[in-house]
Amino acid sequence: MEIKLYFKMLQRSWWLVVLTALVAVAVALIAALFATPLYQASGRFIVSPNPALLSGGGSVIDSLATLDKRSIITTYAEILKSPRIYREALTALGLTEADVEDYIFNAIVLPDTNIIEFSVRGPDPVRATALVNSIGEQGVRYVSNLYQVYDMSLLDPAVVPVEPVSPQPLRSAAVALVVGLALGIALALTRELLRAPITQFMQQRELDDASQALKRSAFEERLEDVAFASAKDFSLCIVHLDGLTEYVDILPKSTMSNVLQHVTQILKNQLRGNDLVGRWGDADFAVLLSETRGDAAMNTMERVRTALSIPIRLDVSGEDLALDPKIGIAEYRVGDTAESLVENTNWALEIAKKGSGLHLLRATEPI
Repeated sequence: MEIKLYFKMLQRSWWLVVLTALVAVAVALIAALFATPLYQASGRFIVSPNPALLSGGGSVIDSLATLDKRSIITTYAEILKSPRIYREALTALGLTEADVEDYIFNAIVLPDTNIIEFSVRGPDPVRATALVNSIGEQGVRYVSNLYQVYDMSLLDPAVVPVEPVSPQPLRSAAVALVVGLALGIALALTRELLRAPITQFMQQRELDDASQALKRSAFEERLEDVAFASAKDFSLCIVHLDGLTEYVDILPKSTMSNVLQHVTQILKNQLRGNDLVGRWGDADFAVLLSETRGDAAMNTMERVRTALSIPIRLDVSGEDLALDPKIGIAEYRVGDTAESLVENTNWALEIAKKGSGLHLLRATEPI
């Protein structure tokens, strides 16, 4: 049930989801358009036992077993990232730290290997490549002079990258689309949840407290809107509860409210969702049957009259109250106003009270 409710909320605010997604994609594409391209150059280095161990009587197997301890390979990776190696490489290339302030350095140990991947990312692909190779060269030289057991040697030298690693407009747009959709859904649901209490409050203000049907003023406003230059057929009905008239000033308010709400519920149960039900008087209800001609209105209100004819048990006395409904129906005539339509319906109601209890004034019938 909650999923259906959320789905209906999204249906009402679908435009907000689409708008948010489009804005997110547009921002991502604009950011990619003005972003400085960054290139990444990478080189690989391998750490292995020193071949001199073979002539020195050492055990290569023992050395390999020791090399499996990740602290050794991690130490070599940190050497490549050390400030000392970094400065020596800049000196060898004739660069200053200001020349490479836009470059990012990183060294990672590839999983389950003795291989280190060293990379440099920056706006100039040639300089990034030169930095990788120079830092690698300085690192290999430092390790060879410091450690005797293991060697670090160049496995794959860095080559000048052709394509930038960022920005990537298509990938950025795809990510922005997903994020935008998620944000749009969140905004749409938030909007609907915030609007729901306001809508409920406004709807509650239009309802009659006793019957929970529309107040007469609210019903008349809707009737005026429908009657003004209407191009569709509709019918207006007034339901007079003749059996309730003498109890209006006798029954307690709570009991009277229960009776009226019971009538409202019966009317709504017998009508469609786009039909209107209003409290017209102390013992009267008004019904607006949308897009309903006279004959169909007669059939509908006959069902209503049958349902309302079932006696209601009063909670204060336990007695059965017969509502004895009388119903007048007026079919909309071209040129009718809300006032003339109400007059026609009242005229039909007076005939219904004197006759069979249900009367229709057709659009072609003279008054």
